Amino acid sequence: MKSFMTVVRSSIFSKWLMAISGLAWVGFLVGHLAANLLIFVGPDALNAYGADLRALGHGTAIWGARLGLLVFFVLHVTTGIRLARLNRSAAGQKYAKSEPRKSTIASRSMLLSGLVILTYLVYHLAHFTWGIAHSEYYNGTATLPDGRVVHDVYSMLVASFSQPAISALYIVGMILIGLHLNHAIASAAQTMGVSHPRYVALIRKGAVALSLAVALGFMTVPLAVLTGLVR
Repeated sequence: MKSFMTVVRSSIFSKWLMAISGLAWVGFLVGHLAANLLIFVGPDALNAYGADLRALGHGTAIWGARLGLLVFFVLHVTTGIRLARLNRSAAGQKYAKSEPRKSTIASRSMLLSGLVILTYLVYHLAHFTWGIAHSEYYNGTATLPDGRVVHDVYSMLVASFSQPAISALYIVGMILIGLHLNHAIASAAQTMGVSHPRYVALIRKGAVALSLAVALGFMTVPLAVLTGLVR
């Protein structure tokens, strides 16, 4: 039991939790982006997707997914804070020999950007999921071609992103998520033992491409609304 607890309390274990929980959220973001882009297909496509998602498994599937994502998010935040504390403690120790390490703005600000993203996520949920923030845009309904009366997700997004301040907050949030992803994906691969220079270089390029695709993909929605491409 003692050896097990030693492993659990180690920084390596925390890094693995960070990597696994972070990759779970990367998968969610990619899926969420695909759903958001249905706004370019039209109101019926997006509203039908939202209704089908809520009805999946008689409503239990979406709550199971939300619970899983919440667990992964809590693990990611708590282990991130713990690793930041361990790094600060280690920084105060002197070593006989040390090698300089390159760092980027994204890597140096991972904890800060993560906490800002957490704040943004709460706002985002309050807006689009709970209907607490900007509730005037939330309660609309639409009738699908098959006769179902469903939550009008399409009109909610268009009405919300027609407000420049809301769109600006959303875009800033996506920029932060993109920066966070760029460093996190490469860091997760390193934690999982990918060390060959050839693969490391490929993963870093892939991380840049994926983080740009996610951030820019999400930003296309408010930008399309603001420019009148989507109405």
